[in-house]
Amino acid sequence: MSYESESVCDPKVSLKTVKEVVEFLGYKKVQDGLKVPDRKGCYFWLERKDFGSFVGVELDIYKKKGEPVTVTTRSRVGRSYWDLVHQNKTLRLIRDLLGGNFTTDAGRNRYWRPDGPPPKPVFSGCYLARWQFNNALIKPRIYLSQRGLDHPNAKPEPTGLWALDDLNPRLFSNNLLIPYLIAIWEEYFKRSFIALLRYSNHRESALKKARLNHNNLEMIAAGTSTIEEALAESLSFQRPSIIAENFKLIDSKFNLSSPLRKKYRRRKESLFDIIEAYVEQRNEFVHTGNMNVQFSDKRVEKAIDDFEVAVDRCYRAFGEYCGFTPIRDF
Repeated sequence: MSYESESVCDPKVSLKTVKEVVEFLGYKKVQDGLKVPDRKGCYFWLERKDFGSFVGVELDIYKKKGEPVTVTTRSRVGRSYWDLVHQNKTLRLIRDLLGGNFTTDAGRNRYWRPDGPPPKPVFSGCYLARWQFNNALIKPRIYLSQRGLDHPNAKPEPTGLWALDDLNPRLFSNNLLIPYLIAIWEEYFKRSFIALLRYSNHRESALKKARLNHNNLEMIAAGTSTIEEALAESLSFQRPSIIAENFKLIDSKFNLSSPLRKKYRRRKESLFDIIEAYVEQRNEFVHTGNMNVQFSDKRVEKAIDDFEVAVDRCYRAFGEYCGFTPIRDF
């Protein structure tokens, strides 16, 4: 589902003028690889400041011979409050500056209405981190359902004979997923850390504890990285024990290990210890090539669920700490 509009400019307005207005609105020219008849420009707007955009706004310019210039915009259902505001702003300025009229899903010359007030930037940052983790978690699930390992040796469960299990391509394939799961887990906490640090009342004291290297400082000076991003890059976000310590840099009273240590279903081990064990498994596999021959199909599916539950618990903890209600509408 998407939200679409069409603006028909005054017939006297030139294509060049339309492009200038579109670029004035902050849209950047992009190439989508499609050859669309009469399309004269393909643009995209995305606001990274204060985590303003979730999906951005797409814009295309069309010009048929003998007809006025037409501008279309589109944003996807996952758009943010600010994506919507900018799409409305685009329609208003094109009509005010270039004449004509526009049509949206809401009707002729009718704007979309936001569902509520502007969200806190820290909410948007934490939501984006969780949304991106959700999207990344789709890949291993699709992979498991479509990988097509039909060879007789590719048994879904270990035989108990090490010589056979160590050469089982299915078990090897399962082990390959652990580094990926750790990578998206790490990226989730890195993005969340940046969001919390940027809007924290303790930001200055946290930055004083930062140990940035020369490369970090050069990136900050060049404007290719913010100081929060540089600090996050200098930290590790793999082990729950280290992750919890990293967030204590922001506030020593914020204990992120607590939600992970709570009872998890009927297991004796907490999610905190379970994820720590997955990190150990990842390190053994990546650094030595030794794989866990007990990592069956059922266990890898359970691992995916473990990471998702752990992330959701921390997402809720961020909401409680920052005063927002976590949303999972993706």
